[in-house]
Amino acid sequence: MTDRIVYFPTLIWMLAACQPSDTSGQMDSITPEEIQTAKNLIQGAFDDLWAGVDSTKIGNYHTDDFIILEQGEVWDNDKIKGYMRRKLADVDRPTRTNRMEYLSIEKYGSSMQIAYYNYAQFIRADTLVREARWLESALAVQTDDGWRLKMMHSTWAGD
Repeated sequence: MTDRIVYFPTLIWMLAACQPSDTSGQMDSITPEEIQTAKNLIQGAFDDLWAGVDSTKIGNYHTDDFIILEQGEVWDNDKIKGYMRRKLADVDRPTRTNRMEYLSIEKYGSSMQIAYYNYAQFIRADTLVREARWLESALAVQTDDGWRLKMMHSTWAGD
């Protein structure tokens, strides 16, 4: 009988220890303000970085360890800065504008998962020279400085 008394509490403790206590994989409710923050983060990054080609604003949108999976390549902030330098050297580069069509914005603890289509127009001297479309996703994380993009993935979806 004494053995049962010792084993029963141990069994209860073991079963409790096996229960998942981390709910980080579960979607949390998201406020309209957080949805707008996610949209502003994506739109701002494209307006200031990809269209504006302003590397001084990378820290406003990206974490220090940010990566983008871009057409089979891994780009970090340094590679993006090199891309921007090359774009700035092109004095005849077209003006780029981006419009997003959001598919989903979901919150998981201190991160948000964002999926969207990115539509771009490239205009030179008042003439549309190219249109493009990508299917993209992003992971935004809460930092001491606010929400920042930690990772993006971009898949070419056509002109």
